[in-house]
Amino acid sequence: MSHFTKCALKLTNLAAIKKALADMELQFTEAEQGQSVNVRGYRGDKLQAAISVDMGRYDVGVVDNQDGTFDITADWWGVETTKGVSEEEFKHQLSQRYQYHNVKQACEEKGYAVEEEVNEEDGSIRLVVRKWGAE
Repeated sequence: MSHFTKCALKLTNLAAIKKALADMELQFTEAEQGQSVNVRGYRGDKLQAAISVDMGRYDVGVVDNQDGTFDITADWWGVETTKGVSEEEFKHQLSQRYQYHNVKQACEEKGYAVEEEVNEEDGSIRLVVRKWGAE
């Protein structure tokens, strides 16, 4: 029997989460302010979340903990058996894309511009940023 399980991944930037999901080419539904969306699980079980990511018959939920953090929760058995994506694969890809957007946003907020972006052979991404000084 399956059940909802939290992924050991703590996230704090909802905008970066949404950009990461878009990079992963996943369809998702975001709840309206003060509302929630349903996340589908085993035998019609439902969980309330801020975002529901459509993975076929099952969903992955982005749950707002109301403390500035978000958890990734799903019926991982259902997601893997219907979509072919394991919790570990999903977590790895989401984490990398999330960190990329989180760092890029932080740099832009501090006045830095991305000058160069290199995808390394080991799968890492190297960003070169620059901040122009006043003349």
